[in-house]
Amino acid sequence: MDTLNTSSSPLNFEEMYERFHRLIYHIAYNVTKDVHLSEDAVQETFMKAYIKIDTLKDPTKIKTWLTAIAKCTAIDLIRQRSKRNEICIEEQEEWHPIEDHHSLEDEINARFLRSSIQEHITHLPLTQQEVMTLKVTEDLSDSEIATKLNLSPSTVKTRSHRARKHLYSMVQTKISA
Repeated sequence: MDTLNTSSSPLNFEEMYERFHRLIYHIAYNVTKDVHLSEDAVQETFMKAYIKIDTLKDPTKIKTWLTAIAKCTAIDLIRQRSKRNEICIEEQEEWHPIEDHHSLEDEINARFLRSSIQEHITHLPLTQQEVMTLKVTEDLSDSEIATKLNLSPSTVKTRSHRARKHLYSMVQTKISA
């Protein structure tokens, strides 16, 4: 068993978990506002603590050390989730109740379409990829894209137009296949 020497007595990993898991959960929940993400954060926090236990210089500061890991882990999980654009349907219903069956179906279709478009963007020529990636994933306007890529607005519009035509033909080919 791994033990930690605290001021009172050695503390093994299981005891550390028993002593601090509720605190870590509450810290994670305060950051994520999500039960499932908070549970994931608790597991990740204790996995990281187990792996890095030898980096803890002062065992009397274990609580502070664990809370710092928990906050960073919860923030990382939120970032990972937002990068994947992950939203559970249950959460969607909690925040914005869906009035009818068509709204849910439209939402699912919109997400599927967005995912399909993002997948097909990778098959575009590089100049069109960078414009469409900024337009679709970051929702930037043509002028913002022009500034970011150091291009003229007309070049961005041309590349965007060509990319849309190219995407349309890819999707049509896939549908007819």
